Formats: sequence, structure tokens, C-alpha cells
Amino acid sequence: MDVLVLNKNGEPLSMMPLSMVSWQVAIRLLALEKVKVLKDHDDWVVRSPSITMKVPSVVICSDYIKWNRQVNYNRTNVLLRDNFTCQYCGAMPPVSQLTLDHCLPKSLGGKTNWKNVVAACKDCNSKKGNNPSVLPKKMPVKPSYYELAAKRKKYPVRIRDEFWKSFIDWPEELIQLTPHINTRSNTNE
Repeated sequence: MDVLVLNKNGEPLSMMPLSMVSWQVAIRLLALEKVKVLKDHDDWVVRSPSITMKVPSVVICSDYIKWNRQVNYNRTNVLLRDNFTCQYCGAMPPVSQLTLDHCLPKSLGGKTNWKNVVAACKDCNSKKGNNPSVLPKKMPVKPSYYELAAKRKKYPVRIRDEFWKSFIDWPEELIQLTPHINTRSNTNE
């Protein structure tokens, strides 16, 4: 994603994931007067048959957007909640080797939700199978937005523009700058 979106108060709409949109969406929001540009990308323009314009890097909403800071249940967030660690043996294998395990197996009526699913290495998940008496070391809970956001800030974040640093509250050593490389001088919108 190419453009950081800030709420009217100057904070990112979300830190998890960081509120970013594609340049196309940002330009659409600009045309609809839903956002204002705080900063453009330095060397990136787009052209249409009738206009040439710089691509925004940071936009701020025209109106304050109130949003519910609920965390979405998904694989990434479960792994983050569990610190990318198997909840049975404590191993920290590569993310590709982690699975999601139902504490109460689906075949026995277990639901797919925050309170029944944990991160498990492939070996532990396989050994456990459908045995509901094998329990994780720490029973799963639904985390708050703030708990997950605090955990997320322990891992690197990629940003497109050095200017974004002033808007995100992230440890400096974990910020990775990956600027846009415009491979085409004429980009049609």
C-alpha cells in the first residue's frame, strides 16, 4: 500500500493493520473530498489524458471517523496473540510451520473462534488429533485491540515514506523504509 491514511485528529485510523490504501483509492478519496493531502510522494506522478498529479503519501480525513476497535478473528491475529509460539510445546517454528488447532475439536462441536483456537506446531497438532483432553499450556482468550497492537509493535513494519514516522508510534529500529520505485514514467490512472 502506498498512502498512509490519518483520521482528522492526525492519528492513523488503525495501527493494526496500519491504515494504508493504494494510490488509486487515495486519489478517489481526494476527488470525493473525503481527504486532504498532507504530503505527496517526492518523485511519483500519475497521468491521465487530461491531468498530471503527484501521488499522495499521507492523507488526512476531512471528517473525524469514529470506529470500533474490535480485533478481527483471523490466522495472523491468532498467531500474534500467541506470540507465534506453539501453545502445546512452546516451540517457535517458522510461521509457515504453525497451524491453528481447535482445543475442542470441530468434530466434537468446537467452534472456530478466539476462545477455542490456538497456534500449534504441525507435530503437536498432529499428535493431539481429536483428543479434547490434550489442552494448551495457556487457554485461549479474545484479546483486546490494545493488547494485540502492543504485541504487533514488537515486529517490523514497512512504510513507504520517511515522513510517516512522525505519525506512527513504532520503535525506530523496527521501521523498514521501502520506498515506491516508479518503474514507468507514464502511469495511466
